[in-house]
Amino acid sequence: MSGAGPLRVPLGSIAAGVVALPADAASYVVRVHRLREGDRFVVFDPELGIEADATLEAIGKRSAEARIEAPRPAALRPGRRVTWIQAVGKGDKMDAVVRDATELGATRIIPAISARSVARPAEDRAQRWRRIAVEAARQCGRGDAPRVDAPMSLAAALAEAQAAEGGALGMCLDPYAETPLGARLAALAPGVGAAFVVGPEGGFTPEELGVCATLGFERVRLGALTLRTETVCAAALGALIAVSDARAG
Repeated sequence: MSGAGPLRVPLGSIAAGVVALPADAASYVVRVHRLREGDRFVVFDPELGIEADATLEAIGKRSAEARIEAPRPAALRPGRRVTWIQAVGKGDKMDAVVRDATELGATRIIPAISARSVARPAEDRAQRWRRIAVEAARQCGRGDAPRVDAPMSLAAALAEAQAAEGGALGMCLDPYAETPLGARLAALAPGVGAAFVVGPEGGFTPEELGVCATLGFERVRLGALTLRTETVCAAALGALIAVSDARAG
């Protein structure tokens, strides 16, 4: 989802009327994009998945007011619930995963700590990933943003996903699995949720693969090549979108 549509601005507590924009939103509209009084844009609430047309009414030295029209359900939201469990990798790899997962329709992202995870991020790291998700939603035109959990153990992440997404198809991405991902996606009925889990740079241990299987995550492979951990998300969720679009068409 991309394009040159109207400027989109994330904003919580959307309600019709003239409102003072929060400082960050005012700066973004006036100083970054240089909108002038009378210019129109769209505000959206990434938590509730609603949006509204807005008109810039007044500009102050460090403030701005906008007239918000009646809120409506966001036009672009994912068609199914998709949880992405990512074993945290080194550096800023999780940043890339959060961006890709948001743009490709994930509704929840759970950072997991596995046996071979080199990084051990602090819980407040989730706040950064949440901001990245909201910005990715703004850029791609999506009307909501996925929930981003604080980092947790792999076992806790798997159990959390299965408890929250009862009936979802659970898949563990493993380059050595016998079952191809495409076969499982082709059998996924419209509206049925999906949950994916992928390991860190060194992959999952045999014990962790056993835990995945016990908790309902079937091992599936994504082609013959071994992908980088931060690449798997775009490939797998892109395949899910392609299969879903083909079925809808």
